[in-house]
Amino acid sequence: MKRLCPVCFAELPAQANYCPVCGKCMRNIAEQTNQYVGCVPVTTVVGVKDCAIHIGEENGLDATSTNRTT
Repeated sequence: MKRLCPVCFAELPAQANYCPVCGKCMRNIAEQTNQYVGCVPVTTVVGVKDCAIHIGEENGLDATSTNRTT
C-alpha cells in the first residue's frame, strides 16, 4: 500500500514519521494518559494517528475495484 503526504503528495516510506520533502509530521498523538507516581508525572502514549494518505490494496481488493452485483 502506498502512503502519500497530504500536503505535497510525495510518496512516503512505509514507516516514515515525517515527509522527506516538506517535513510534515505524519504521526500525531491521538490519545495519551497521565499518571502521577509519587510526585512525578508519567505520560504514556496510548494511540497514534497516521495522517498519511493510503492508496492501494486493502483486504485483498484494489482501491479502484468495487464489490457490486448487478
